[in-house]
Amino acid sequence: MNRREFLGTTAAAAGGAASGLAGGGLALAATGEATAGGAEASSASGHSRVWQVGAAGDFDTLRLATRETPRPGRDEVLVDVHMSGLAARDQAIVRGWFLEDKPPTRIPLSEGVGTVAAVGEGVTGVAVGERVTCAHFARWISGPWDPVNYAVDVGNTVDGWLGERVLLPASGVLRVPEGVDDRTAATVSGSGVTAWQALHEVARVRAGDTVLTLGTGGVSTWGLLIAKAAGARVVMTSSSDEKLAQMRALGADVTVNYRRHRDWGERIHAETGGANIVLETVGRITLDRSMQACANNAMVVMIGTTPLPERLPEMPGLYVRNLGLRAISNGSRDMLAALLRAVAANGIEAVVGGVFGFEDVVAAFEYAAAADHAGKVLIDHRL
Repeated sequence: MNRREFLGTTAAAAGGAASGLAGGGLALAATGEATAGGAEASSASGHSRVWQVGAAGDFDTLRLATRETPRPGRDEVLVDVHMSGLAARDQAIVRGWFLEDKPPTRIPLSEGVGTVAAVGEGVTGVAVGERVTCAHFARWISGPWDPVNYAVDVGNTVDGWLGERVLLPASGVLRVPEGVDDRTAATVSGSGVTAWQALHEVARVRAGDTVLTLGTGGVSTWGLLIAKAAGARVVMTSSSDEKLAQMRALGADVTVNYRRHRDWGERIHAETGGANIVLETVGRITLDRSMQACANNAMVVMIGTTPLPERLPEMPGLYVRNLGLRAISNGSRDMLAALLRAVAANGIEAVVGGVFGFEDVVAAFEYAAAADHAGKVLIDHRL
């Protein structure tokens, strides 16, 4: 069974559990809807605007709707959203490539930050007026991964952040520490905690390690920031010399243009002696070169999920160098809490490659898909 098939069966089995968390507001009918960017701003109190996936065919099938603002039910939190972040999986969800049977009223985006406007019965962890974010898998509190976590997957199987006021499952909501700005807080629950789990939970990064991360997207730039905070040496790849210069300014120790150097894996091994940790953010199409870049006993953490290449990976060095290979899915709420503490303690700020206003969501998705930027693309819900 592939992931899409599994997600479909999980969502069906979850039934009311998924629909009763962070999705309760969907039972309230939208009072107005238009094609992307065409809805008028809500003027009546008690109403707010949300973006919905619509027909889920491409970015222009997103719909901006005005609806009655929902009241939080038991174990739910209503949040006034400040900012939200776009991830690669959000593009797949909106295009209908990721669990296609979601309702057209689903609100996307798994990353965001906002202020608590109201709490439902039984909520004790946060209070009105506090600034919060929410774990991507809101019921994965701690411990090892279990695929049942997909049943409450913010922005996918339950509603996400892309609204003026949104409901979130209280089980995943965490206070944002003072000193962590909104731009950073809006990206920690997706890209940030994925890099955190890869480096700290799986690979156990240590000072002096050499970390290779591919590209300059959200997970890769968070990987750079977290690895440098741990005292590691960081190697990054890109097809853009301009982006590589930006990464060096942020602390990257070695950069390689993979378009100019097709043998980039061997080149990295020769220049550095091999990476101890690889954040494989692309997938199986680059796995062979990533393994060529590895030192003995290195750990390759699979994050990207691109389709299989025409030929299966040969996985060079897997046995000779005794390499480890581990796939991960985001991170638990406890991992997110640990990351937030580290961000506050180290003054880490997310790398942001673009900020768009709330009515410019379609343009934001198109900009993110073009991948001409480094870091995260954000939606500022106050613009």
